Order: sequence, then structure tokens, then C-alpha cells
Amino acid sequence: MVNRRPTAEQIAARKWEIRRRYSTKAKVGKRTRSMAAIRLADLTRWYNDVHGAGAELEPSERSIEIIRIFAHHMGALPDAPRRIMSWLLSYAPWLEHIERERLISQVVQCPIKWSADKLAWKIRLSDDQRTKLKITTIGAIDCSKEQRAQRRIQRRAELMRELRAKRRVNTI
Repeated sequence: MVNRRPTAEQIAARKWEIRRRYSTKAKVGKRTRSMAAIRLADLTRWYNDVHGAGAELEPSERSIEIIRIFAHHMGALPDAPRRIMSWLLSYAPWLEHIERERLISQVVQCPIKWSADKLAWKIRLSDDQRTKLKITTIGAIDCSKEQRAQRRIQRRAELMRELRAKRRVNTI
């Protein structure tokens, strides 16, 4: 059996296929996870800090609000109904089956999206707690969006000054 070399057309077709496949991948420097996944990670860090890692919620109106927030954020992820049901069984097993099904259908039909500051008010996230937990996608109740932006600008300017100082020392 003889292995024949591919023709120029076959090589061009293979290169085109590779280029097409790699163009759909995330580019370097671009976000590789969805915003919902990143915010869900931030919400989980907040939940673990406030309630304890893996702790079940107590039956209350506040718990229902937390459940709704998590469910609506999971609704933007692939296979949302399964994820929501699994989360509810782990963190709110006291919730009746019909209530779980109703919540999942609401999330699938019409997911709610909150702004960073609105979500901060809903979960009562302070700026100290936000900084300590390194939460970036949720605002703070005691620090406005403009104040956070100003702080980011100042922090970036300080980092750039330090970087320029290090470069000057290395060139000397």
C-alpha cells in the first residue's frame, strides 16, 4: 500500500477547515467564560462567605430571594433546568417539588438580568466584603459605580507608575 501525497487542493481544503475551526475559539485576551458564569462564581463566593460553604438555606423570604437570584443566573448557562434543579436539591431541599418546577419554568421562559448595583442591593453586599472576596461583577451598597471606576483608574495609575519605575531601574 502506497501513501500518496495530498494534492494542493486537499491541502488548501484542510487549511481552510483548520482556520474555520480555530476562528470560533475564544481569542487571546477575550473572555472565555460567559458573564453569567463569572457572576455565578462571584455569587457563590458571597454565599459561602455569608452562609458557609455548602450550607443549606433556612426557609424564609430572604432565602427565596437568594434562590431566585441563583436560579436566574444559572438560567443563562447551558442545560439550565438540570443545573437549577441540582442546586435547589443541594441548597434548598425544603422547597416543594411544584415550587421548584415553577421556578425553573419561570427562569427558562423569562430570565431576569440585574445590573451590578441592583444585585448588590438585593444581596446586601458591602464594599469591604466585595473587596475581601474579590468580587468584580457585582456592585456595592456603600460605593457607587462612579466611585468604583475612579478607584480603578487610581489603582491602574499606581501600577503603571510602579512598572515605569522598575523599567527605569532595569535600564540603568
